[in-house]
Amino acid sequence: MAISNWRQWYTTIMSVLTGKHILVVGDETEQISKVEAALITYGATITTSTCENSSADKIVTQAVDLILLNHLHEGAHCHAMLQELQAAQGDKAIPVFVLVKNDTTHISDAFKFGATDYITQQEDPHQVVEKMKAIFGDTTYLEDESAIDITPKISSSGEGIRVFAVEDDPLLGNLLATRFQRSNLPFEIAIDGENVVSLASAFAPQIIILDLMLPGKDGFTVLEELNASSLATVPVIIFSNKDSQSDRARASELGAAAFYVKAMTDLSELLDVIEKHAKK
Repeated sequence: MAISNWRQWYTTIMSVLTGKHILVVGDETEQISKVEAALITYGATITTSTCENSSADKIVTQAVDLILLNHLHEGAHCHAMLQELQAAQGDKAIPVFVLVKNDTTHISDAFKFGATDYITQQEDPHQVVEKMKAIFGDTTYLEDESAIDITPKISSSGEGIRVFAVEDDPLLGNLLATRFQRSNLPFEIAIDGENVVSLASAFAPQIIILDLMLPGKDGFTVLEELNASSLATVPVIIFSNKDSQSDRARASELGAAAFYVKAMTDLSELLDVIEKHAKK
């Protein structure tokens, strides 16, 4: 086997995108076709559809791992699909990358309707793939000192707020990390309920985002420990898919500043919540 072919084979089988189901929604463009071709070389499976035919039920049933949406020709059907998807995802957050015109209005509009990230028609398709790999946990490209910044910043009046998040789902954790980076928010993410107080104390956050269903210790136990520590005055935002009245009542009793349900909250809204409640 030639060295170049071996490298391509090795990259493909070792990629975090291998076996991932990518749903491409909307009209084909030259850029989307290039991104599709790049994804296939990394072992991803591509299917195509339209916004009208991409209901949330179908997307969940088909076990879609990531959506690539042509937002250049967006309309009511695409916006309705994104909003419906946000409400139906449950425990699994499906990242959505959108192709947009490279201007502030269209980029902001894409985030408003739940996009994880955006791409432009001029962007190198392989850089797009690296963004997608980073969402699934491959940060090699981001850690390469010679690599360009593939997570350009977006304006945020909450810039600089220190956020400590406790989230055990790797995909959602990566989505949060990407959005925090883009918004210039210093952050750390713990993946379980153990040692949260010591880790958070060392980071000195201005706000804490806390899941309730965690390995090790559940979120309520962590909240009790935070209340008994030097972090007692730091606002805690519950961000969980538990949504019973008893859960909300207990979180309130333990002093949580707010309670948000993952499936009903997009990450742009979460940034607004962080800005609103962060301890200045």
